[in-house]
Amino acid sequence: MLAAALVLSLVWVVWYNRRSMKLLKFMKYEERTRRYLYPEDLPSVSVIVFADNDEKWLNKYLPTMMRQKYPSPFEVIVVDDASFDGTKDLVGDMMVYFDHLKIVSVPDQTRSLSRKKLAVMLGIKAAQHEVVLTTNANCQIHSDRWLMAMMRNFGPGVDVVLGYSYFDHSEDRGIGKCYRVLDEMTTAMQWILSAVKGQPYRGISDNLAYRKEVFYRNKGFSKSLEMKWGDDDIFVSEITTTKNTRVELLPASMSTAHFDDLPHAFSTLKSRRDFTSRHVKYKSQFRVQACMSLLYYLRLAALVAAVALCYTNLAVSLCAFLIFLITWLPMMLTTFRNCYLLRLPLLLFSVPLFTLIRPVVNTYYKIKGLFTRKNNYTSIM
Repeated sequence: MLAAALVLSLVWVVWYNRRSMKLLKFMKYEERTRRYLYPEDLPSVSVIVFADNDEKWLNKYLPTMMRQKYPSPFEVIVVDDASFDGTKDLVGDMMVYFDHLKIVSVPDQTRSLSRKKLAVMLGIKAAQHEVVLTTNANCQIHSDRWLMAMMRNFGPGVDVVLGYSYFDHSEDRGIGKCYRVLDEMTTAMQWILSAVKGQPYRGISDNLAYRKEVFYRNKGFSKSLEMKWGDDDIFVSEITTTKNTRVELLPASMSTAHFDDLPHAFSTLKSRRDFTSRHVKYKSQFRVQACMSLLYYLRLAALVAAVALCYTNLAVSLCAFLIFLITWLPMMLTTFRNCYLLRLPLLLFSVPLFTLIRPVVNTYYKIKGLFTRKNNYTSIM
């Protein structure tokens, strides 16, 4: 039993650390050595900001989007989803000072379509420039070179740029915070490394750029129009290839998503992601993760069985403890580094526990999704 546990532990550690090294290698070396456009060659861009009663967030974060240091023409289009707060008035007041700001309203009467997809479509229709970059009103841009960092990737043959965005955990409290951070980190590692590998299947609507012609060539969201969600992952899965997509992880390119109630928002977004992940084209990363989770449980079972069968043998218990350390210490240190690279709160001692719990929580969301399936579809089905 101990031998089996040791082998399983070593396999787990090698796999877990290898993924982390791939991320580190990409961010520290590969991304820096790629060819990028010179400032004078950057494409014109239309930033589409989805707003749904987000006056508070727009007041905080829209000015940074407007004051980008960008050498080519750009515009910011706020798509208002029938807000009843002061969103329209706020944007209207800002338009006096920024001539490259405009607002588009989503008709309130339209209820048989995905509101988010309709908003993006209206924003793209109003866009005047060749590249569109989607984000949300609650997203904070940290640099006035955000556009430059994202748009520098649109060289010949590149149609899609996957930007990175992370949750603001500053007001997140309780033991659940550690789980949410671990889940966010693991999810980000999956889609980022898959895209780096040449199998892009997901983007984040908080920070996603693509050529407008690609949107029209794909006939917009027509292939998933009956689904409320999927404007980022399902759509990205449709328009990306092994060669036309880049991931951008320069700190200046990142954004932070803010929520008044992060635990609720996290649960909602996780349910949506679980639903849409069934419709993406690359699923190998999900299968590998499931297999490694099973291996993690088998390793634990082997250790428990070894100790239970030889509980009077101190040497067996000591060996079991050492095998625990062989897995846990590298896992904690690797997760700590991943969180640092992805701008997330740093995790350490809680990692083994929540790594054990995460597959159970994922199973819960899958079962929950079976009973809330209709919530993911529009009424046009």
